Order: sequence, then structure tokens, then C-alpha cells
Amino acid sequence: MPRVSVQVRVPFPDVDSSRRIHFTAMLRYFEVAEHELMRAIGFPYATALWGVAFPRVHVACDFRGAVRYDDLLSVEARVAHVGRSSWKVAFTARVLQEVASELQVGDVVAEGEIAIVCMNPKSERAQPLPEELRQALERE
Repeated sequence: MPRVSVQVRVPFPDVDSSRRIHFTAMLRYFEVAEHELMRAIGFPYATALWGVAFPRVHVACDFRGAVRYDDLLSVEARVAHVGRSSWKVAFTARVLQEVASELQVGDVVAEGEIAIVCMNPKSERAQPLPEELRQALERE
């Protein structure tokens, strides 16, 4: 199934007083990678599929190592599952360059998953994925 990677350098506003990442920042990095994944399969959220909503119904993140200010990360997003009216995107964040920790290049620092539902915005009920989106999500 489709996958992409993006690079993110941890900016100062994303860390707390210990200079470690604030947990919410990783979720934003996941979202940046998800948007790049959607662009890569031909469905950028900014211009595609108007008239359909895509709420996130489940978000999870497990931290495996300390991420610090100015670390360079690779965040991979990949389609993990496609259902009738939803899909899941799995994420893996790895260190590409670390500043001041015991981490090694390539170490996994976070893994997560987001479940996204296709919803009719008027009825606020799940609806089947548009066929062209389903095909793009399932491509090898």
C-alpha cells in the first residue's frame, strides 16, 4: 500500500522546558506526513473530494525515545488498512540526526496510527469511501 516519508527538524516552539518534544507536536508531524501521503496518491486535502468530510476517530502514538529540540526526524506515513468507509494510516518516526542524546541514526522514536472515516457532512454519518479514493489507497 502507499507510503511516503517527510523530514521534520524539531523547532523550538515544539519543546518544553526540558528541551524534549511536547507530545502533541508528534501528532502534528504525523499529520504533515499524512497530508504528503494524500498528495502522493493524487488526493490532496486542499483540493480533492470537496463535499465529503474525513474526521479522525482514533489517534494513537507510542513514544520509543526522547526527541529533542533541533533533532532531524524522518516521519513515514503508510496506508495500513482500507475498510468500507474508513482507512488507517500508520506512522513511524526515526532519527536522522540527533543533537544531544543517546539515540542513534535510524532509531525509532515514535510509532502511531490514525483512523479516518469518510463522512457525509450533512447527515454526519459514515458513508462508503469514494471508489477512486479506495483504489488510490489500495495501490501497491
